[in-house]
Amino acid sequence: STHTQLLGNPGFETGSAAPWTSTAGVINPNGAGEPAHSGSWYAWLDGYGFTHTDTLSQTVTIPAGCTATTFSFWLHIDTAETTTTTQFDKLTITANGTTIATFSNLNHNTGYTQHTYSLGSFAGGSVTVKFSGTEDSSLQTSFVVDDTAITPN
Repeated sequence: STHTQLLGNPGFETGSAAPWTSTAGVINPNGAGEPAHSGSWYAWLDGYGFTHTDTLSQTVTIPAGCTATTFSFWLHIDTAETTTTTQFDKLTITANGTTIATFSNLNHNTGYTQHTYSLGSFAGGSVTVKFSGTEDSSLQTSFVVDDTAITPN
């Protein structure tokens, strides 16, 4: 089965979260301090420099038989943490509550990197993909997400 990607507002270009559900302040325009991967809007989780949790999630239904379905997104991480060994700030990506990826201040980079994960096991049902960013009590880490897609195949 081949269909167009399933996520609504995948690049956040409406300027609001819907149909995503997010904590306050996650959807931002260019000029707010981080650049979008493409377009003018992006999701920015954490970056406060104090204990904080941000979330961003959306539920979609994956057509039956689409067992090669993928979930992809572009991620940029910048941090004020100086450690090369300790994960102080973390981004966890889950599908129906099961962790499919984790990133931290140790994964900081200068630009965006695309990440792709299989969601084929959810074919024929609904799946909620969720980004959860947690920051400790000091030194900001920003997890910047853009150009998301769930592509059934």
